[in-house]
Amino acid sequence: MDDCRHLPPVCHRYQRAAELLGRRWSAAVIRAAMEGPARFTEIRGSVDGLSARLLAERLRELEAAGLMERRALSGGAVEYRLTEKGQALTRVVREIEAWVAAWDDPPTGDQPPTGDDPPETSRDAPATPPSRRPR
Repeated sequence: MDDCRHLPPVCHRYQRAAELLGRRWSAAVIRAAMEGPARFTEIRGSVDGLSARLLAERLRELEAAGLMERRALSGGAVEYRLTEKGQALTRVVREIEAWVAAWDDPPTGDQPPTGDDPPETSRDAPATPPSRRPR
């Protein structure tokens, strides 16, 4: 007799969305864009460690997915903003921020965690909301 539970299949649409949002830097770009329309350099400046090449790649992917839009300004400047579809993620992002504040210890040292290595943490340190952490 089989003792394993049989779980329902994971929805392919859910998996596709999770993979898009879970790509390195995608969530950070979306979070930066939640502050309103921003130029490329403003977004890059708000996300520590994000290279121009990767930002351009993520912006193209988010634009292709209908989450961001690119708008040309006078003088050749360009700004990016969340579409209505992208703005619908605001509640999800805020929930993740609340979860981080409650469950994830702040990183130690001068460098933010890279996502490749687990952050060095102190279990006795109070959790600080990400928006209030020094850069």
